[in-house]
Amino acid sequence: MGGIAFASPFLLAGLLALPLIWWLLRTTPPGPKRVAFPPTRILADLISREKTPARSPWWLTVIRMLAAAAVVLALAEPVLNPTQVRPSEAERLAIVVDNGWAAADRWELRAATIERLIEQGAGARQATLVFATASASDAGRAEFSEPGRARDTAAGLRPQPWLPDRAASLERLTAAINAGGANSTHIVWLSNGLGAAEDNAFADSLVSLVGDAGAVTVLTPRADEAPVGLTQRRGDQGALLADVRTLASDVARSGSVRAVAANGQQVASQRFALAPGSDAATVRFALPLEIRNQISRLEINSVASAGAVALLDARSQWRRVGLIAAATGVTSQPLLSPLYYLRRALTPFTDVAESTERGTGPKVRDLIAQRASTLVLANIGTLDGDTEARLDTWVQSGGVLVRFAGSRLEQGADKLIATPLRFGGRTLGGALSWSEPQRLAPMDEDSLFAGISVPQEVVVRRQVLADPTRVTPQTRVWAQLQDGTPLVTARQSGKGWLILFHTTANSDWSNLPLSGAFVDMMRRILTLGGGTAPGSGADTRAVTVADDAPQVAADTTSLLAPRRTLDGRGVLGPPPPTAKPVALNALSDVAIGPEHPPGYYGATTASRALNAVSSDMTFSALSVPAGATAAAYEGGSAQSLKPWLFALALGLLLLDALAVLLLGGLATMFRRRAQVAGLITVAGVAVLATFIVSADDAVAQTGSTATSDTASSARGDDAALTAFALEATTKTRFAYVLTGDAAVDDVSRQGLSGLRTVLARRTAVEAGEPVGVDPERDELAFFPILYWPVTNDAEALSGTVLAKVDAYMKTGGMVIFDTRDQGNAFASGGAETPLQRLIGTLDVPRLEPVPANHVLTKSFYLLDDFPGRWSGGDTWVEAGSVAAPGEATSREAQQSDGVTSIIVTSHDLAAAWAVDDGGRPLFAVVPGGTLQREMAYRTGVNIVMYALTGNYKADQVHVPDLLRRLGQ
Repeated sequence: MGGIAFASPFLLAGLLALPLIWWLLRTTPPGPKRVAFPPTRILADLISREKTPARSPWWLTVIRMLAAAAVVLALAEPVLNPTQVRPSEAERLAIVVDNGWAAADRWELRAATIERLIEQGAGARQATLVFATASASDAGRAEFSEPGRARDTAAGLRPQPWLPDRAASLERLTAAINAGGANSTHIVWLSNGLGAAEDNAFADSLVSLVGDAGAVTVLTPRADEAPVGLTQRRGDQGALLADVRTLASDVARSGSVRAVAANGQQVASQRFALAPGSDAATVRFALPLEIRNQISRLEINSVASAGAVALLDARSQWRRVGLIAAATGVTSQPLLSPLYYLRRALTPFTDVAESTERGTGPKVRDLIAQRASTLVLANIGTLDGDTEARLDTWVQSGGVLVRFAGSRLEQGADKLIATPLRFGGRTLGGALSWSEPQRLAPMDEDSLFAGISVPQEVVVRRQVLADPTRVTPQTRVWAQLQDGTPLVTARQSGKGWLILFHTTANSDWSNLPLSGAFVDMMRRILTLGGGTAPGSGADTRAVTVADDAPQVAADTTSLLAPRRTLDGRGVLGPPPPTAKPVALNALSDVAIGPEHPPGYYGATTASRALNAVSSDMTFSALSVPAGATAAAYEGGSAQSLKPWLFALALGLLLLDALAVLLLGGLATMFRRRAQVAGLITVAGVAVLATFIVSADDAVAQTGSTATSDTASSARGDDAALTAFALEATTKTRFAYVLTGDAAVDDVSRQGLSGLRTVLARRTAVEAGEPVGVDPERDELAFFPILYWPVTNDAEALSGTVLAKVDAYMKTGGMVIFDTRDQGNAFASGGAETPLQRLIGTLDVPRLEPVPANHVLTKSFYLLDDFPGRWSGGDTWVEAGSVAAPGEATSREAQQSDGVTSIIVTSHDLAAAWAVDDGGRPLFAVVPGGTLQREMAYRTGVNIVMYALTGNYKADQVHVPDLLRRLGQ
């Protein structure tokens, strides 16, 4: 009946007895009323003024009828939001679960459905089997068992980061069902809604497996809950494109995709919309090159699935490449210029930069200033001393210098070349040569170009030759001719690379630039350059080398071991025991599964990304066969109404008893019987309202967790809110967030109390007692500083709290997030930390470690470190803006009078400040002891003075005094 079902519907036949009960109640008068009176008054009562009713009052009859109906309904065991899977007469129940990434986002719903099915099977005394189609291992034999063991199996199920292998699952499931003999079986398949041709065959096989004696029920997600996948690809002009893919349906869907850096910070977020009938949407991230290359992963917000995460590695980064060519006589014929071929080869997947300066030296300086990660010099011979020194420093810092041969390079070269050259060149073919033009040899497995196929039509007619007497072991040959002559040589210099093509970048000496192999070779070379130019002064600490470093075959083996992998919910972590290495040349053909889960593979200096969803994966809807019953997952959890109906019946019976007492004698206290009926009616309404409200509260609490009453006292009414506001504003007070952990909250209170004492002794700040607040219910605007200890089990903030904290930060408040973990507050390699899980999508500004000239270092004391109970980690503040060329760079926050809205530390400041009632420290500080505690107090003083006075100490008028105190 809509959202209500009955476990024992045959008992509803008891409702047929209600007319008989009505007739009995109507014909049964109430009991006689006993009245005590003296014999002399008998004559006064000869004329009766009141008539004894011949039947029960209508309202009393209604109460009794409702009580009887409630008992009958309760015995029929009604269930709110029942499962659509109806009980079967089969002897066994097989619950087949798709536990791949496509089911991870709504896994709690599937777990609740499995539990209801097991309970249903237990009621029918069916042997039960819980079978996962995306099992991480084939070990163990699936078999039917009693419901208790099936419940244990279900509790151990977890979503996996790959799709189910239904063909292999069918073999194991068939063996399990056939092992029990000819018993009838009811198969309930909790599918993920996805199905290709082989998956539809799996459904047909299930119907054939159970035969006519059994049944098959297939649960599929609703249209608005169909699984979604995410892939990424390069766009034009350096943009990053994210493709959101799902099943086409008549329901419109929307959401957002966020780009996350390797340190866990959100770089950007873009909305997407799937129109009815559409199965894909594209999100475009058009960001500056430096920011775009910090992105290590894309993920769909609010979708906890490995398929909703797209990992990026060095192959996905967009590089800035500077091109320089010697002036030639072909400027009037641009198709003959080396730059034309280089532009055509590089433009599709990189940002090509050229300088308008005159001369090689000014061009080099200009392109380095533009933060190019790779410089290509075509037919540039010897560099001048200043340019050579500048380029050498740039290469040592991580730049990649690619040089192409030409007439000038035949005459000699400087030291910035991969291998020493012989004077002059080598001509292959022609009237004055005995040799023939040479083809390229296949690429060696230890070459950067391994796997690139060389077209047979590519020939080299002229080249510069390496001097074998001066070649060092550091020189690597990445490509060579069939006669063994090197064509592309390379040498690592510091953190950078020197690469030399022994032929020209145009078609003068070879037709290599006309081939697709040339494009592939240039693309491989670009993976060697960092996302930000070395030596440019840019802050590259947000980029994790392990995730973005290039693959250099000479530094790693051809097998890439799993390093960090995704679980079913899209969280990076250690690889599972079943994970195996993958061959580099087979990376694009790897099938995602237990042996190769999605994640990062390779050494920390050479990682490659495998994703759960590939660009060629098709999303097809599962087709339910004719012999199976189709059903949908229910959004709400099942709730038994039996206890509430029994409680209602009991309440009505108590009400009936009260009415009988009133009618039998207690009514004499009232002058008019209408008052009695009104009292009974009001009492009945009150009882019914109480039960209805209680039932609503019980249903509501099944889907949510009640907020802890220990967080803070209720301040909902106006009087309490006014009192709270007065208490918070009569004195300057610092607040701390109540976490629900009494020990952590006590440390926060004692720490801020200790800091308050230090402030009173050393400064003009006279603060009041610290206040514990619950961001869910309390107003935060009264406090200049909010200390927020982050616990390991911290849950993501709700939308209401995020909005309040965001408004607090943007209107002048300062939040100190203290992770208290004696390390980094942010994770590396894309892993999620408790802090990142807590703040979720909070609009946090770009952060940086406290710069040396930040106001926080001099707001009261002169500090260069900010320790607490621990030391050694970074303290992060809001990053300053980047000034335009020629202007001074501002290192201060752009809002709130230069005060950062957020400070992130891992040093457990409150524990270092905490004192007992006698003023004695409560916790030891390590490793610095008493001196470190003093510095922790000074850190707290500086933070408070900085929050209260803003950028006052940044004023230049104080520079002489500060220099004198520094001894300069």
